[in-house]
Amino acid sequence: MERFILIVIIFLAASSIIGCSKSGAYGSEEAIKRGDVVYQNEVVNLERFEQFLINLSNKKEDTIRVTGYTHEGDPIFQDLQFDREVIHYTYDNSNDEYAGKDKGKETDVCKEVIEKENIQGEIEYLISGCSKNLERNLIRIEKKH
Repeated sequence: MERFILIVIIFLAASSIIGCSKSGAYGSEEAIKRGDVVYQNEVVNLERFEQFLINLSNKKEDTIRVTGYTHEGDPIFQDLQFDREVIHYTYDNSNDEYAGKDKGKETDVCKEVIEKENIQGEIEYLISGCSKNLERNLIRIEKKH
């Protein structure tokens, strides 16, 4: 009986360590189920992003998460919370194993999401007008013809 209890304790401890190794991280399938706008090879849940843009223009409160993945499969989260005046923006690459010295969460307050066409003819959506003067790419999609 004591041996059984010891095995259960070891199993629970190992599960806890493994489960906490990437705090808050989840794969692309889970991100899609959660309603994240997933940006990898293509954009999934694009209609949710488009609705967020409509809500911005109509001054309606809204919150979305844009989740991208590195080549190694590590998630990078970008949270946007619009409060009818500004966008509270969080960039979180704390689960990126190769993020280097810039690894962690960064927050900012921004004014808008802008649309730009890049040299490949794709449409890029960027967070802009931020207090820290940053401009980050949210998603990139093929231009509709």
